[in-house]
Amino acid sequence: MFLEKKLQRILKVFAKAILKKYQPQIVIIVGSVGKTSTKEAVYTVLEGKFKVRRSIKNYNNEIGVPLTILGSPSGERSFLRWLKIFFKAIFLNIFRDKDYPEILVLEMAADKPGDLKYLIDIILKKLLKVIVLTGIAPVHLEFFGTMDNIFEEKTTPFSHLEKNDFAIINKDDCDLEKVKEKIHSNLLSYGLSQGSDIKAQEIDYDRTGLKFEFKYKDKIVSSRLEGAIAKHQLYSLLGAAAVGISFNISLDESLEALKEYQILPGRMRKLKGIKKTTIIDDTYNSSPEAAKKTLQALVDFPFGKRKIAVLGDMLELGQGSEKLHREVGGIVAKLEIDYLITFGKESKYIFDEARKTGFPIDQSFQFDDIEKITDFIRNLIIPDDILLIKGSRAMKMEEIIKKVSVD
Repeated sequence: MFLEKKLQRILKVFAKAILKKYQPQIVIIVGSVGKTSTKEAVYTVLEGKFKVRRSIKNYNNEIGVPLTILGSPSGERSFLRWLKIFFKAIFLNIFRDKDYPEILVLEMAADKPGDLKYLIDIILKKLLKVIVLTGIAPVHLEFFGTMDNIFEEKTTPFSHLEKNDFAIINKDDCDLEKVKEKIHSNLLSYGLSQGSDIKAQEIDYDRTGLKFEFKYKDKIVSSRLEGAIAKHQLYSLLGAAAVGISFNISLDESLEALKEYQILPGRMRKLKGIKKTTIIDDTYNSSPEAAKKTLQALVDFPFGKRKIAVLGDMLELGQGSEKLHREVGGIVAKLEIDYLITFGKESKYIFDEARKTGFPIDQSFQFDDIEKITDFIRNLIIPDDILLIKGSRAMKMEEIIKKVSVD
């Protein structure tokens, strides 16, 4: 732990020095859900107009953010590797890299109180151009304790914005009026609901994706997202279009660029399943609000004979874990889902509450062994089933995906 803290301090010093020398404009992505997808969409919009670098993978913590600023793709626990990173940082400070980005798109995560303050302190205020807040939801409650604490953490960066900068907020997943109290810059909201500055409308499904329109002021532009199956997958594109506007990129140009955007693995990605089924791979992570949206998307998807929900534990919810899992179970019982299959210790509360609330006993099943649940699913499914698989990362639900999808 001591060596890790020392490493973090060294990286922070290097990162601050490099930012001071190269003066890139900075876009920050924060929020409880959807950060990585939004980051990729923002990068897709900006890269055609500017020299841009974004956080790779989930490099969004005290080590990952400085490594992105340094342009070092890996921080493996190897002395030689770290030595190369430090030499590169020294080189960037002594000499001038003419290819250093004009814009950095940095994803920033907060697993505990104070994380965002640490990360935002790396950034010089005058370099910060845009902050995108993707949503505020009950995640990492084990460490934050209350939703008020999560709200304070997620809105911490807004104090670093100046008058002409931009705060871009997902109106549907934030209390916008409450967030406004933290903002003293330009504000752009986005969402599916009325009153959003940038709004998605006329959304329709087909076999290969979503068709939609984006509306901003008097401008309406039609487009589509290949492979999409849920309305909430448009939030990343909406956030990216808003960032485009902050950089004077038109809605037409942003949506043209976003035709190259691809849905990330494990984030509501549609796969071919065995026995001519369709798999919705949402195994990257899970939280109560995300699970509710995903279940609604499963029901709304207009294709398929039977809708099957396979739900694993939602972790790091602290003392509220049982209550939050039961909320999801209650929602399952109200939706037109044909089978519920749960996996893990905490997901038993989903299973139990769904049954208590009226979900058919002979259509709900609970497992604690990944091999048994996989064998059960393989025997259960028939052609044209739609199978949603979702759980927290530590549950390794991707192991189920490997056994029921077609490579």
